[in-house]
Amino acid sequence: MNYTKFFSIAAAAFCVCAISACKQKAESTLFPEEKLYQITQFETQPFLGETYVNDYDYDKGNNFLVEHYKNPDGNGACSSFRYGDFAARNLDWFIKDYALLVVHTAANPEKQRYASVAIVSSNPYVNREMIAGGVVNDEVQGDGVAFSDWRSIFPVFTTDGINEMGVCVNTNIVLHEPGIREGYIPCTGKPGQKKTSFVSLPRFILDNCASCDDAIRKCGELSLVQAYTGPLAAEDSHILVSDMQKSVVIEWINNEMVYTEYPRSNNFRSEEGMPAIMTNFYNKLASKHIGDNGSIKLDAFLPDHPWAMGVERYETLNDGYDQVNSVETAAGQIEKVLYSNFYNIDNKWYTENGGSCILKDKDWYYPVNGSYQKAEGILDAIHKTYEPGGYQEGTIKDYGTFEDRMRDLDKGIESDKWYTELTDVFDIKNKELYVMPQEGWYKHEYIKFSVSGE
Repeated sequence: MNYTKFFSIAAAAFCVCAISACKQKAESTLFPEEKLYQITQFETQPFLGETYVNDYDYDKGNNFLVEHYKNPDGNGACSSFRYGDFAARNLDWFIKDYALLVVHTAANPEKQRYASVAIVSSNPYVNREMIAGGVVNDEVQGDGVAFSDWRSIFPVFTTDGINEMGVCVNTNIVLHEPGIREGYIPCTGKPGQKKTSFVSLPRFILDNCASCDDAIRKCGELSLVQAYTGPLAAEDSHILVSDMQKSVVIEWINNEMVYTEYPRSNNFRSEEGMPAIMTNFYNKLASKHIGDNGSIKLDAFLPDHPWAMGVERYETLNDGYDQVNSVETAAGQIEKVLYSNFYNIDNKWYTENGGSCILKDKDWYYPVNGSYQKAEGILDAIHKTYEPGGYQEGTIKDYGTFEDRMRDLDKGIESDKWYTELTDVFDIKNKELYVMPQEGWYKHEYIKFSVSGE
């Protein structure tokens, strides 16, 4: 696997602020004007760009997201893990003409803001047309909503990143399970308290947190709002935060923030033995289903949580988890769950198909040949989606091959099927981010970005 650096991100005069244990004493070296909002497009990665920002309006961006953000159709299917000095994630999404924008943000001592390098992606405002334009446009439109001052807020749309204190973060969608949404209101905190969109949360942590403990404390003070409409308005998000000493998965259950710690002192495992792996089920609620070596007891888990997508991806990442010891091995581990694996009939991710089955009058039914057949239970229903002529066989036939879908995307033809939009690896100790977009379609290459600019 080749890891290359397209160009030197910064010389001494262009450096982001020096690492400091005291935020008040940090000094910000601003990027020169000619670099701001200018997009560098990597020749071998047409869907990946890079830009620099000295300042942005977090409050304005967050307010827009609180009032208007609508999740696109679909469920979440991302995966994340942390082991040793490395964290990694994939971001699975629909095959759309979205691009990835790596954004360098300068420190701002006056606003108590840390420097960071982060990814803005999976939204219709950052697409290949914008990347090819060579500059971050100020007037953009997506999903019928127009921005007139996009430059001032786009860093708030961060999905994941790492800051100058070595705190890295990413977020995944988590599917709801029975019994945790009694009297649910898609917001935590006190009435009348200023609201924070869950989309803004990664940026909030990168800007304001110097450790996992910092993130736990500060996130616990927020009034968090999920998507206001769309299919994912009935779902939440959870977030994996890592520093040199531990990782934490922060979640919200019945309007309360909860978290699970994975300390270095316990080999990055929770008290119950669960490894620091986050997919699309609640880590806090999974503890009763954890078996030896952190494996999930699927026969016990699935009947209680039939829509718990990501269980098999969790198990895949758990296999070989403690062998991660480099950027290369972390990349190899996260690539085991590239979403194109779902379209392989031999790779049975049963709970990915949990939502295709239905419960009616206490009986479970599974889809086959355009109708539904009664099953003996949820386990039987989901397993039968893989039988000849079943739901998964039809899905694979409809999907075709990954290469076909990528060739369509080259022509601007989008798809309602899923793929891994990006894979990234964090070297937490060295504060570096490695990014590979589009499941490595153009070139199986990770581009290296550094918070320090070295």
